[in-house]
Amino acid sequence: MTEQLRLAVIGAGAMGRDHIRYIQDDADARLVAIADPVPATEQVAKDAGVPWFADYKEMLECTALDGVVIASPNHLHVPMARETVKRGIPTLVEKPISDDLDDARAFADEARASGVPVLVGQHRRHNPKVRRAKEIIESGALGTIVTVAILYNLYKPDTYYDIPWRRQKGAGPILVNMVHDVDLMRYLIGEPVKIQGMSANSARGFEVEDSAVATVRFANGTLGTITLSDSAASPWNWESTARENPFFAPYDTDAYYIMGTKASLSLPRLHLFSHAGGVSDWTKPFVCEVQGVREGLPHRLQLKHFERVIRAEEEPLVTPEDAIKTLEVLNAVKQAADGGELVRL
Repeated sequence: MTEQLRLAVIGAGAMGRDHIRYIQDDADARLVAIADPVPATEQVAKDAGVPWFADYKEMLECTALDGVVIASPNHLHVPMARETVKRGIPTLVEKPISDDLDDARAFADEARASGVPVLVGQHRRHNPKVRRAKEIIESGALGTIVTVAILYNLYKPDTYYDIPWRRQKGAGPILVNMVHDVDLMRYLIGEPVKIQGMSANSARGFEVEDSAVATVRFANGTLGTITLSDSAASPWNWESTARENPFFAPYDTDAYYIMGTKASLSLPRLHLFSHAGGVSDWTKPFVCEVQGVREGLPHRLQLKHFERVIRAEEEPLVTPEDAIKTLEVLNAVKQAADGGELVRL
């Protein structure tokens, strides 16, 4: 294996171009190829100084690779990952792993049997603030977590939907955006067992939803809500508050609220609230402690983790099996929102 890992990116849309930039900025990796059937992406490859392929299979056949990043439209994630795994190439595949649950399960079995490592791109788990929140929760500092509220409300420009697949079944903010919130909800709180929900497409009128609300009961008894819209002029979302991506104008507020019997925690600012004197009592004033962490961009930290996965130094933090659990919850949200019934997991 070369000193610098030879990486290729399949899919040179907005997310793919981010991956290209992260690889180019990393001293331990080298971008060697880009594949995307859209002719305009040839210029992206030229700007990066690497070969461009309209056919990703041709790229896989004629390029020496240590790893591949798949950032194609959702419905192509699994078919492309099958091809990379078939060739023994460690793979980072963007979320959601698939829009087809049965196919995702079959792929997970295939990848496990092959022994080829597959990392699913739930990049927020690599955020140092999320890691710190996990530590605080597991320390018992919050006591019994009773409720959690997650907000993802922003306004995507209308031009975002000029790309047809974003208006069609398999896209929409539940699968494209809520996937991150559900993943962190599972990571921080536990596994959901019951879900109710509603969705609407009244703001944009596309085939996919533009707004949704889900209520969740977790196996440990915690209750939660997720409120989502990509048609709301609002700062209450992870992108605006976490400062992970310079594309989004930052705003100093929170998007996640985790409430416990001893204390409550907000994210991403990591404000830990508890009653003065350490005894919970609504008549007592609150003390707010701001938890400090060493900052780091999650996508860059995810790439470093992927490099260690390729070198067999670490196991993937988010496996296909783990991603499937998140997809099961998302499908339950869709089912509950579409049908109005309580869905049990």
